[in-house]
Amino acid sequence: MEIATFLEYCLGKGIHLYLKDGELSYRAQKGAMTQDILSSIKERKPDILQYLKKVEEANRPFQVSSTSKDRGILFNRFLWKDYSKRVIEVSSSNATHSVIRQKGEIYADSLVKSINYILGRQKVLNSTVEISNGNLYLVHQPKQEPAFQEIKVKGDTPEQRENVATRIANELVWQEYNLDKGPLYRVFLIRISFTDYMLGVGLHHAIGDAISIGIFFQELMIVYNSVLSSTPPRILPIRFQYMDYLASMEDWAKSPAGIRHINYWKDTIKSAPFTGLLSDGNQFKIRTSTEESAEKTIVIDADITSGLKQLASTLKKTLFCILLSAYNIAIWRMNGQEELVVVALQAGRINADFQNIIGNFAMEVAYKTNLTGNPSFAEIAERGTNTMNEAHSHQPVPLDWVRKALADEGISFNAPGISILTGSSDEKQDDFRPRSIKIEPPGVRHGCHGFPVSCAMEFIDRESVIEGSIVYRTDVYEEETINKFLDCFKDVVIEAIKEPGKRLGEFSAC
Repeated sequence: MEIATFLEYCLGKGIHLYLKDGELSYRAQKGAMTQDILSSIKERKPDILQYLKKVEEANRPFQVSSTSKDRGILFNRFLWKDYSKRVIEVSSSNATHSVIRQKGEIYADSLVKSINYILGRQKVLNSTVEISNGNLYLVHQPKQEPAFQEIKVKGDTPEQRENVATRIANELVWQEYNLDKGPLYRVFLIRISFTDYMLGVGLHHAIGDAISIGIFFQELMIVYNSVLSSTPPRILPIRFQYMDYLASMEDWAKSPAGIRHINYWKDTIKSAPFTGLLSDGNQFKIRTSTEESAEKTIVIDADITSGLKQLASTLKKTLFCILLSAYNIAIWRMNGQEELVVVALQAGRINADFQNIIGNFAMEVAYKTNLTGNPSFAEIAERGTNTMNEAHSHQPVPLDWVRKALADEGISFNAPGISILTGSSDEKQDDFRPRSIKIEPPGVRHGCHGFPVSCAMEFIDRESVIEGSIVYRTDVYEEETINKFLDCFKDVVIEAIKEPGKRLGEFSAC
């Protein structure tokens, strides 16, 4: 058996062989690594190492040039309102933010000096968006004045001032960005009193993801404290800029390795380009000028949450895999499709050099699950794990590129999204510790939580309960359909907890 065939065989058995620091390593499901397979791996180890090193070199995604770039093509999932027509979405909902409430002293002039320092360090903050030939480009601009506002609120009582500050924070967070002129970030300080304030940072998704907000805030505090103490900031250097990364990815997409990976994802998806809650595939051709969306919430109570986590432990799967499996079954109960594609997010920061760079590295990954053969819930979860292992063994590429490749063949890709986050507990925090302020959006954001699809589910694991929501396109689904789907999803979860061996066809009809 050839090495490539042997590695595929291992993958099918739930064993992923890969390189780690130049040495052979593996991930395997419990019980998958039999003595026979282990002996074969040991016997073939030199050849496997040689093969994997060649594959790694051939598939190396890019080498970031040391020559700084001032322009890079965007492949950002948040920026397109209509992928097929390449219509840009300019709404402020395409942004991420963080607002903290804290007591203590803070000086606006020192904040401005700190922002100036970061502007010189993270050059992506001084950029604008251009559209040319159906593509979006991020263009570096000369350094501008810091985008900073200081607001002092008025009110007769602390409660009144708190309410005014919260209202202003909401207005500032959701204020529109000017993509043509910039800036694409903002920092604001809202003073409730001299020693009581809200500090907010916002980034448009053209230049930053949720991780970038954390980087920005962390660097702001580090540099701010160094400004106060008149000492150099103790901060790691940046090896290259986000614009250099974009330019390198653009070059890689045209390389043999890039084309090979794009074709892999295209071929993976094209057999099931339409996944939705209804059986009529034509639903995805419906388009309106507004593409409005709405949101429904779901709370999985403590007993069921505990059961889900116990099920994950019993099946040796992640909670994400269990929820994905239930999501797939609920969709199948609604539409009868046996090949389903669900899109999930990953951070995309696969290179250690990306960890302290502000930029939007987040990428979608398409998970295709085959439900043929009337499998049990446990078997579906196993198939889901194999699907994820296979997907992660291939270099992720921006799904925008895959959509465009499919569009060239007349195929419009559309699939639901799913994400799961770990939320913090709601314990009371000390007044002198920073605490996040919940900012409410002015409406449900377009694109179903950032996915340019017809519906998406987002789960937040808060230890005792799992809070979920489904955002859906109102020009595709009626509220009655969404309510029916949520009831179906809850039934699937409860039945899977009680009987993991239950077959697909035995789950309650929607």
